[in-house]
Amino acid sequence: MKRSIIPKLSPRAIAINAGAGLIMVTGFISFVHAKLAPPHFEVCSTRYHRQVTMRLDRDGTVLTPNDIQAVSNGQDEGVLDNLTIAQFNEGPVKFGMGVKLAQDTVEQRSNRGLPGGISLPWMPSVLEQPTAACLTYNIFLPADFVFGEGGTLPGLFGTTTNGQYGDAPNFGTNLAWHAGGAPKFHMQVKADSDNRAAAFGTFDKAIPRGRWVRVEQELILNVPGQPNGIARLWFDGRLETEVKSVDIRPAPDVSIAGVSADVYFGGSGTTGKAAQEATVWLSPFELRWN
Repeated sequence: MKRSIIPKLSPRAIAINAGAGLIMVTGFISFVHAKLAPPHFEVCSTRYHRQVTMRLDRDGTVLTPNDIQAVSNGQDEGVLDNLTIAQFNEGPVKFGMGVKLAQDTVEQRSNRGLPGGISLPWMPSVLEQPTAACLTYNIFLPADFVFGEGGTLPGLFGTTTNGQYGDAPNFGTNLAWHAGGAPKFHMQVKADSDNRAAAFGTFDKAIPRGRWVRVEQELILNVPGQPNGIARLWFDGRLETEVKSVDIRPAPDVSIAGVSADVYFGGSGTTGKAAQEATVWLSPFELRWN
């Protein structure tokens, strides 16, 4: 079986979803074998039956960015400056999060320029260290959204039992867009000196703009040391990509910990910078497991 070849990450670039920026090619290591699957496959939200939803209201009253920050255990970036929570009269959800991407901003924790957007780990306390899970949310990009050279959107992440966001060993699987808006499924893993990343293409040529898009991401972790994991991504019920032979779980005590709510230009193997100010809207995250 032919395996893909991935450049190692520099020490500066190994923090999960931190958008470190520069990736130095210091060698090559096999990571996963990817293939595009047929576009008909049942979405993961129908196959996982335990569920928790991120709340953006309290008894019908919209939460504030301070409320959201209070449950992030001090791991958030940009929430107070760039996050808005609003109630909608139409659309797929009643409440949503608006993330401001100011002009010329890049990823959080970056030395490439002014940091923008948000980095927010959501780690539901009811989650019981699953090794397979399904993340669902809706996203709205403005009709005039300028994709530039790429950016990062939310995905799943994992760490050790009782670990914190960014601890090692860990892994992350984020939706990203590259030049022209081409969606990519970006994965990275950090475990001692084993730091790898890869991005996998989709059927869509660009993430749709000017309307809500339903995103579903499924991750089935591998047995440590065996490349037998699976990752899938859907837009509006259409299977966009399936990545097989995933080797992303570095140790037995590493499991899916929650959602890395990262929204900014750059990160995930891209070098984007916001060409103009824009607001990206997200529905509350839904996380399912069995």
